[in-house]
Amino acid sequence: MSSSVLFLGSGGARFVVARQFRASGGMWLRLGETQIHVDPGPGALVRALSHVPPCNPRELSAIALSHKHLDHAADSTAMIEAMTSGGFRRRGILLAPKDALEGEPTVLPYAQRFVERVDVLEAGSGPYVIGDVEMYTSIAHHHAVETYGMHFRHQGLRFSYLPCGRYFSGLAADYAAHKPDVLVINVLRLADAMNVDHLTWDDARRVVEEVSPRVAIFQHFGTKMLEADPGKLAQALEDDLGIRAIAARDGLEVDLETEVAAVAG
Repeated sequence: MSSSVLFLGSGGARFVVARQFRASGGMWLRLGETQIHVDPGPGALVRALSHVPPCNPRELSAIALSHKHLDHAADSTAMIEAMTSGGFRRRGILLAPKDALEGEPTVLPYAQRFVERVDVLEAGSGPYVIGDVEMYTSIAHHHAVETYGMHFRHQGLRFSYLPCGRYFSGLAADYAAHKPDVLVINVLRLADAMNVDHLTWDDARRVVEEVSPRVAIFQHFGTKMLEADPGKLAQALEDDLGIRAIAARDGLEVDLETEVAAVAG
């Protein structure tokens, strides 16, 4: 079976999410027969079921959270309910940082008991085994809460996801070490006028240059990024660097093996 990533949302930041200028449903990964919902933010369940064809939560192998912020995890409990048929069918894996599960958890405690296994993510660890997929975590991101990127490996395909956090020395090198064929990178801000813990477009470009994936996909756009037209920015980067660069949009599905093969050819 082929591998793909479906963007059930491509928006980020409070204003974009609160007004749903772009949706915030996270990513639905299909790696062969293994399906993983990554960062199910507000509206994730509705977006999954209303997609054509629908994404079936009962076919999920796992739900994975990069961090506990609501634009990444608000629908996590709802998705677990859907994945487990309301808790009557105990199944699936939940992968999340410790602070998303304890204290003031994003995933409600009762729902955590509905899954077969809970894997508490830690920095630079793995493999976390999900069916025939191995997942590894990045170093800790510089963000307001515990945040980790994800590196997936499936039958020779390497797919990495770089979530929120500010740029710092060593970030790109950590991702480069995993040699991803495809890198999905959250780029919230066009420029950092407010000095927040998120990548700017220049930061994202610097990461892509150092990591050098075959395919780079940008998502999680804030207002200024949307005004600047992410598609045009991605095309300019593709022309400059000679890699495939894609700006995600709501409902975009990318056939990973096809895109990687096109660049390799």
